[in-house]
Amino acid sequence: MVAPAPTVVPPAAASAAQPGAVPAGWQAERIGVRQDEKEQKQQTSLPPAVNAGTAQTTDGNVVAPPVTPPPTQQNTSQPISKIFLPLGDNVGVAGFWSRDDFIIVSDHATQMDTSALAGSDPFSKASVQTLGNTTIVSFHFDRQFPLEMLKQPGGWILAIRPEGEAARSASPAPQMQDGGILYPLPEPGRVVEIADPATGVRLLVATASDEAPGPVLSRHKLGYEIWPSVQGLVFAVEADQIEVRKGNGGAFLDAVGKGGIPVASAAAGDVADDRVDWTWLGLRSLSSATLREDYRRRWTQAAMLPPEQRAEARLSAARAAFSLGDAKGANAILGAAIEDNPELAIQPNVTFLQAVSQLMAGNTDGASALGNSEAGADGVFWRGLYLARSGGDPHKAAALMAQGFSNLKSYPEPLRKKLGPEAATFIARYGNDEDQAVLDPLPPEKDYDLARAFLTLNQGDREKALKMFSHLAADKNPVAAAQGVEQVLTQKLALGQISPADAANGYERLLFAARQAGTEKEVRDALVRALMQAGEWPKALLAVDEKTQRFPEERASTTPQIQDILAHLAGTTGQAPGKPVELVDAVAMIQSHIDQIPDGPVKGQILAGLGAKFQALGLPGKAAMAFEHALPLAGDDASRAGWGAELAQADMDAHRLGQARRALEETQDPGADSTLASRRRVIEASLLAREGSRDQALQLLAQDESEAALDLRGRILEEQRKWPDAVLIVGRLATKQIPESGALNLDQQELTVRLATDAARANDWGTLDRLREWIGGRRMTTERQHVFDLLVTSPQEDLRKRALNQ
Repeated sequence: MVAPAPTVVPPAAASAAQPGAVPAGWQAERIGVRQDEKEQKQQTSLPPAVNAGTAQTTDGNVVAPPVTPPPTQQNTSQPISKIFLPLGDNVGVAGFWSRDDFIIVSDHATQMDTSALAGSDPFSKASVQTLGNTTIVSFHFDRQFPLEMLKQPGGWILAIRPEGEAARSASPAPQMQDGGILYPLPEPGRVVEIADPATGVRLLVATASDEAPGPVLSRHKLGYEIWPSVQGLVFAVEADQIEVRKGNGGAFLDAVGKGGIPVASAAAGDVADDRVDWTWLGLRSLSSATLREDYRRRWTQAAMLPPEQRAEARLSAARAAFSLGDAKGANAILGAAIEDNPELAIQPNVTFLQAVSQLMAGNTDGASALGNSEAGADGVFWRGLYLARSGGDPHKAAALMAQGFSNLKSYPEPLRKKLGPEAATFIARYGNDEDQAVLDPLPPEKDYDLARAFLTLNQGDREKALKMFSHLAADKNPVAAAQGVEQVLTQKLALGQISPADAANGYERLLFAARQAGTEKEVRDALVRALMQAGEWPKALLAVDEKTQRFPEERASTTPQIQDILAHLAGTTGQAPGKPVELVDAVAMIQSHIDQIPDGPVKGQILAGLGAKFQALGLPGKAAMAFEHALPLAGDDASRAGWGAELAQADMDAHRLGQARRALEETQDPGADSTLASRRRVIEASLLAREGSRDQALQLLAQDESEAALDLRGRILEEQRKWPDAVLIVGRLATKQIPESGALNLDQQELTVRLATDAARANDWGTLDRLREWIGGRRMTTERQHVFDLLVTSPQEDLRKRALNQ
């Protein structure tokens, strides 16, 4: 009978072969999980698990008389971790999962009683069937546990594997023999044919009388699959012609009858059967013709099965379609399978197959599972391809694809043709030297010419690469042609053969073709760079906006570009005559994008520039708000003092004198340089003058000879009607701003008239005479010229001119 296996009885305690005692060997310390010392002290006696006195009948079957321990001896206080199965010695055994049922197959008939397991979770739901000379033991669990089977004298132990302990598995290398395949097994037993309880699939179970852990992953072959197993090998066959029988040293698989599937050719190749991508995707090292025939057969088989038995057959058909490179077909079949069997959607192998098929079909959103795939290292190529197609970090994507490129080389030819050129080109374009090393040597096919051109470029031969890209620009392949044109523009710009503006025009014309070829993002990146290089900041910002509209996932990556563009817009005054719209546009662009810039000194500088533009537009209230937002972001005391001064100026212009005074007081910087200190003095003096303290303002500026200070001193003196003093101060300002010769701009003309006016009011004819001689015949606007002539002409000269005109 089957019963809980005690784990605390010392090996010596069961050495005597008493009726009902457990064979001593299975209690060895190397087996299973021992209970801790506390449990050992609490349990001084445990029930016998089975009757050790087994007998063998004349037909070779093992019979174990049932012995049921007294109920009072059954320990049900806590779950048990292992049980003993008295299947006998020299008996072929296999064990595998069928959904939530664990199935044990023995190649001998053994009578066992499961009553001792009542209440012994998790092994309490057990049943035994004896069919002829075969025994099938089934355990139902609420979920799958990591189990292991260990051989012991008189039978086997079924145990829950301790947490953290690696699963025992084997990958028997198939051997070609006599037109068939031998899968080696230690001490092979009889092959038992059964139907899988969960799916009804025909199973050929190869047993072994010694420990023979099977694979941990399914292996998909032509016409059959090898299922994961804890003990022995389990073949799920798809065709009646396939036969598995006990061979010399293992399980021998062959096809019988005419038209049999060539199973030997299906095992060819050096791909590891336990490689996750290979097994989960159902790949096979077969010719395209054989793959097409395999797909047709599997699709037909799935269609002919009853609905309740179609799940596994549909998965096989989807894998066959994928191997052919038919991603859309694989998606369609998977969709139908999951719709009828929703539980398939949570299986890692199905999730992986579906995500990869979606990626191959161009649905990047549907492939998001690849971003965190359970396929591990064997799925690294697909993670890289997903990252590349979804707009992730191209350098990381290239590194991932390079790591998995060797896996891609072993894929069936249809997949290699579809994926190889794309992966090679991406690695050649974005990978580092180590990544690009996996491409050597590149296949000679024309599809790899683009990758060759990028490798040449990376080797530093720009001229040769330009010739290769120029040739590719005329390629019939739209992807190669679009990238060829893009690189021709890029390399010519780098070589100085075209201007940034010409390059930008070329990129703009290429956008439609690039969209069709799947390289639009790269071309838009190049367009933005060219516009920025050309100094076309508004156009560059518009190009960035269009890029983020097309590729929302790129918003974060465009922040540095937007920051650079806004910094240039904020630093451009836009006050040139006849261009007021440029100033308004710059303010609008900065305002609409400033929230995309992270807080920091650069954002502070942009906000300060925005405040200056508001001041130029005559909007001091908005200017003050911009400076207020900039102040907390100042990177140093000098910036804070400078922006604080401008905030005070904006507050004064908005008639908020108290706030202006507070802004100056809160942003003082004793270490400010002379220029900043002068600027702050001028603003403070202006504030004093507005507050009515003109003499204090003049005293503050007495030693300041900067143009702004002289201008303010002159205006204060003019307001006080101290004309002689005003002439002296404005005269010093004029010597700084008016050139000795040459034309005068409007500001210089205005200053000339101002000085003449002050001198005339002071009756300072000496200054007026010198000013008339200094300005000479330099022309001003008609109105200013008329005023200037009136101011610098003495009454005597005026009378003389009048007399001459009579």
